[in-house]
Amino acid sequence: MYLRTLVLALLSLLATVSADAQVTISRGNDLSVDAANDGRLAIDLRGDIWIVPGGGGEARQVTQDLKSAQRPRWSPDGKQLVYEAIAEGKQGIWILEVESGQSRSLSGGSNFDLQPAWHPDGTRVLYSSDVQGRGVDLWEYDLPTGLRWRLSDRPGDETEAQWSSDGRDLIYIHRIANHWSLILRRHGEAEEVLLTSAEKIAAPSFRPDGSMITFFQKSATGTSLNMLILSEPRLIRPYETREQFVVTPVSWLDRHRMYYSANGQIRQRLFNSWASSPLHFRASIQPQVTSSIRRARPTLPWHDEPPGNLVIHASRMFDGLGSTYQHNRDIVISGGRITAIEEHTERPGSIVIDIGDLTIIPGLVDADARLPGALAPSHGPDLLAMGITTMVGTHANATQLNKLWSGKDIPGPRLLSAEQWGIGPISRPELDVTAAVITSRSTGLPTGTALPTQFRAMAIAGLTPEQTLRGMGVNAAAAMLGDPYLGRIATGASADLVFVDGDPLSEISAVLNVVAVVRNGRFYSVSGLFDRAKIAESVE
Repeated sequence: MYLRTLVLALLSLLATVSADAQVTISRGNDLSVDAANDGRLAIDLRGDIWIVPGGGGEARQVTQDLKSAQRPRWSPDGKQLVYEAIAEGKQGIWILEVESGQSRSLSGGSNFDLQPAWHPDGTRVLYSSDVQGRGVDLWEYDLPTGLRWRLSDRPGDETEAQWSSDGRDLIYIHRIANHWSLILRRHGEAEEVLLTSAEKIAAPSFRPDGSMITFFQKSATGTSLNMLILSEPRLIRPYETREQFVVTPVSWLDRHRMYYSANGQIRQRLFNSWASSPLHFRASIQPQVTSSIRRARPTLPWHDEPPGNLVIHASRMFDGLGSTYQHNRDIVISGGRITAIEEHTERPGSIVIDIGDLTIIPGLVDADARLPGALAPSHGPDLLAMGITTMVGTHANATQLNKLWSGKDIPGPRLLSAEQWGIGPISRPELDVTAAVITSRSTGLPTGTALPTQFRAMAIAGLTPEQTLRGMGVNAAAAMLGDPYLGRIATGASADLVFVDGDPLSEISAVLNVVAVVRNGRFYSVSGLFDRAKIAESVE
């Protein structure tokens, strides 16, 4: 009874704290840390950049209310920081003048730039970018001239590059399908594949003397910090396996002293030490006042549901809830809703659609859609052909388009108003994969067109195909309070299904191979949707 009384008293005290009071924090579960030559540390804390004095102490906030800044990296002279952040709907690279606090964008025409790093001469910034929507490559930006150029063009994605301290050698991660490689490009020599693994490898970092590369590797038992010794032959050894790492590059102050983030803290370590120690810091933040009013669950509109029943035979089905496929199932549909999921059987007198061994997944949900500038009725079939069956966005004709696209003549995604269905701030998916919500907004590309970039970004962030599907399925539906009707194949849910050619739980890009769609209980082939889009264009 005493403990309960004490807890209630503390809650009452917290409730009376002034809204302008400051809160001091000394931990962060998502810290990335980088050391300047003079020992100052730059960290990303709660979406902004902070500077911690060498040896620890009071942190100073140097960006304001970005809420998305991460991976700060010091310039060689310690006067500037580069970092990545989302601004104006684009994932971009920014440079901060530390003394003045002024930031400017280094991103050009791309919608997806990330993971900046400095060249040792201090005049160039290395980064990864998806310029053409076909894969992430390495690029470099020249600060004096504003020119940029491509450094790699492999199939797949090249990320997390870093120059050696003398600027002659380059390391980076290459990912294609479900294999990761650590690549070394020595000056004037052919590239060398140092390591290839079916387990994710990430965040390589040169030791300042160039003798070794540290990197992280994920496995079924956790994440380890490994070292690759650049001897002949190459030697790979585990360095630390006991800590809960944030997977960002180790920062070396010199060949002996290193910093990284683990266990919610900045960790410091001498290379030959058996253990790390925390570097303590304090950051004073202004707490955000959040409303205690619970958001009311909107009512999902059901328009123009077709009469009669339809049965879809699924030889392989991902229902959006489990972690594996269900096989040989019948999805029974009445009107625009699923009424049962049963073992496959003969159904005389029923309309049964069976299109072989295609994979059936729930219709994709874009819970914060970046709508095309001039959204027209003809966009509906085109978006549906990409697998998007529900969108949340702002458009003057949202209600009318939602009704039109629910019918059979010009079908399209369910279009819900952001004013009623809009979601709140989305956590970084690499930090909380269980709650990841994946939308087109952060890509800067229109919904549907953004899908390849969305999938690529989630793979780089470390999400599995299953987690990515949940991010555009049940997680998205939960964030917009549209569950249990959207983002799943279940009794009572909307009859929104996508038929894809391939195995999306093994390779997420298979979701792009859409063959057919069921929307609002009606079946459409992709070719039929394209025909309807042309008809809609002629009507417009």
